[in-house]
Amino acid sequence: MSRQESSRSYKEIRFIDFNTHYGIKLYGYFKKEIKLKEDNIEINKIVLNPAYKYSCECCVDGFYQQYLWSKDKAFALRLGIYNPKCRISPQVEIPRQFEKGIIGIVLHPTHHGFSLLHNKLQYVYEFIDKKKLILVVHNAVKEEIEYLLDKYNFNVVLIDSNFVINDKRVYYVVNYQSRYIPPRAIYGSNSPYNSLDLIESAREYLRNHEYDEDIGYKNFLRLIYETNA
Repeated sequence: MSRQESSRSYKEIRFIDFNTHYGIKLYGYFKKEIKLKEDNIEINKIVLNPAYKYSCECCVDGFYQQYLWSKDKAFALRLGIYNPKCRISPQVEIPRQFEKGIIGIVLHPTHHGFSLLHNKLQYVYEFIDKKKLILVVHNAVKEEIEYLLDKYNFNVVLIDSNFVINDKRVYYVVNYQSRYIPPRAIYGSNSPYNSLDLIESAREYLRNHEYDEDIGYKNFLRLIYETNA
């Protein structure tokens, strides 16, 4: 039996999609209707990632675009974002985003040209720790993540990571292009940046990988439970 046939044998294939970019105007060309269920595939929740390459220098505009888009969408969870180059201090910006409802804060040091050890980010990390949020990082530097794990208690989700850290607080986003599935993997499609909708992305994942409930949604639920414990 092929992987795809094996996956189809499940009565229901559930996903929580941790990495989506819906609501950002840059992707307004993507006109496909958002489908959360088709055949035996169901997307229970999506997490909105506000990071995008052509954002303004302060980079928080993606958050506010997604906030307005998602206000009436119960299936959407939001991430906040910050860039230490932002003209607005984190002491002002981060609580403002938190009040609008976020489960974590994403940093993209390679797109926005900064180190995770930038002194303006200390407040961000302390806020994440205090409010029991998740730190999400694109293209992280291993040594910087290890430093943060030694100093703080929060959980970390890595996107586009080329390394694995032996720490149960670290989770890794995988999608249909992932060749290696690390421990504590969480599904995240990168839709619509990948030009596929949510269901199409899930189908592509199932063509390349055996369905695993832990990756599909249970690791996300564990992450949320551990973060709020």
